[in-house]
Amino acid sequence: MPEDRPVAYPGGTLTLEGLLHLPSTTPASAIVVCHPHPMYGGDMHNNVVFALCETAIANGIAALRFNFRGVGASEGRYDNGNGEQDDVHAALAYLRGLSGVDPDRIALAGYCFGASVALRGAAAEDLCAFIAVSLPTMMPLTNVTLARPALFVSGDEDEYSDAEDLAEFVASLGAQVELKLLPGLGHFWFGVERDLVDIADAFLKTHVSTPATV
Repeated sequence: MPEDRPVAYPGGTLTLEGLLHLPSTTPASAIVVCHPHPMYGGDMHNNVVFALCETAIANGIAALRFNFRGVGASEGRYDNGNGEQDDVHAALAYLRGLSGVDPDRIALAGYCFGASVALRGAAAEDLCAFIAVSLPTMMPLTNVTLARPALFVSGDEDEYSDAEDLAEFVASLGAQVELKLLPGLGHFWFGVERDLVDIADAFLKTHVSTPATV
């Protein structure tokens, strides 16, 4: 995997910390990956976040993982998912402004808290695709629209994401959205990251990877 490049970029009045993965061939499609809940130790070094970035890079996709406000070297304080939506928009804007990135092929992904924050802001962004891993179903899942290909991945024994509620929600989003439920899996992916990589790989190849030029 190419070496991570530490970056710092503006998020409103704050400066946010991230790690940027750029492929050798540019301009490339790109993805922002959001980490799990910061109040429970979540940050951009999380295993699921890393797995998604690793898969993106393997498919020639630029990847940016970052710390939400108040995490690591990112300025500010935890804002219960509200200000964190601004952090997501800032990360997407930063990626779009890079010379090595195709601004018309940007995707967004998140795990747990990161998935819920990203989902709330996805409708306002011009994205080519969206990925949510272990989306908590305790959050309100009403008035959500996703007019783009989307992948939801979760375990059918997730302690924070009820499989039936998640399936009903995904079905309400339309035919362009797919759900993958892994049998026997809870909320955490330790030791089974390869299963996630295999699922995400197929989706990224289809919907995010930069088309080959003739």
